[in-house]
Amino acid sequence: MYKKDFDLILASKNIPRALFLYGACDYQLSLLEGEILALWGGGEMLKFYFDEYDFKGAKAYLSQASLFGDKNIMLLKLEKAPAQKEVEELVELCKKNDINHLLFIFYGEDAKAKDITKAFGKSFVRVFKPNPSEAVKFLSNEAKKINLNISGFVLQNLYAVQNENLSLAVSELAKLSLLNREVSNIDIDNLIFGMGNIELETFVTKLLNGDKITAMYKTISQNGVIDEIKLINAIQSHLFGLFLFHSYIKINGSFDAEKILGHPLPPQLAKQRSETAMRLKPKTFAKLLKTLTNAEYALKTNSNLDKESYMISTLIEVQECLKG
Repeated sequence: MYKKDFDLILASKNIPRALFLYGACDYQLSLLEGEILALWGGGEMLKFYFDEYDFKGAKAYLSQASLFGDKNIMLLKLEKAPAQKEVEELVELCKKNDINHLLFIFYGEDAKAKDITKAFGKSFVRVFKPNPSEAVKFLSNEAKKINLNISGFVLQNLYAVQNENLSLAVSELAKLSLLNREVSNIDIDNLIFGMGNIELETFVTKLLNGDKITAMYKTISQNGVIDEIKLINAIQSHLFGLFLFHSYIKINGSFDAEKILGHPLPPQLAKQRSETAMRLKPKTFAKLLKTLTNAEYALKTNSNLDKESYMISTLIEVQECLKG
């Protein structure tokens, strides 16, 4: 069923005990996850995220009685579709025992989700990418939760800057609330780095991978994609994100992009970030951020700089820091 139809079921508070969610908007999937788990209330919960999925463990969990006489809740968040027979067995276990609850959120291709829906009968929800008007409504609701003073027009600009990625746009609202005043389009232009910009994301990734980036930098610079200060800030932001990944993994032994960044990432991108983060040592992060801070200061205070040459020199210095 579509989300608008499921919203009516949610409002009735009488939802199925086995549910399958999929579609093209991570934010809406996350929103539904929270609403469903809240309705199911307390109980034991077993979570399987992506490569952690283990059918034997999942089946055993739903086959046992609750240790405290409460609910058994299982949350699956997977990118790869399990065998159809496995999904059918897990759903059947929920049908046989009313203490069992299964929420399966699928982040893979929609085409691969069609077979899974058959195991859930009519108990599945597909979400679509919202149109700009719908996206602004979602953003407006999130802004109200944190008492952020921001107009629909500015929210529309924020959504566009984040390349119409709703999760990324929502994650910026908390940062904007620190301004403690009404947010304007000038604030969006000056403070928000468009993480949805594929070309810039690719550039930063190549830079930190040690690839040759001089030609690509010149293309970005000449095309007016971003100015020098914003590029420095973009690299800093990326590094801060990697450091959060590094710290979280050191403490917990695994990564959860949503807990680390405040918004989900595509599984492959999250895995790539974690691998890059663990290649870098804490002292390397310190050297990189010091280099970038010095470069930002020089660009802001020295009007006589040959900015292109200086930026290329800085980028080369950044890659030298990565070597040791």
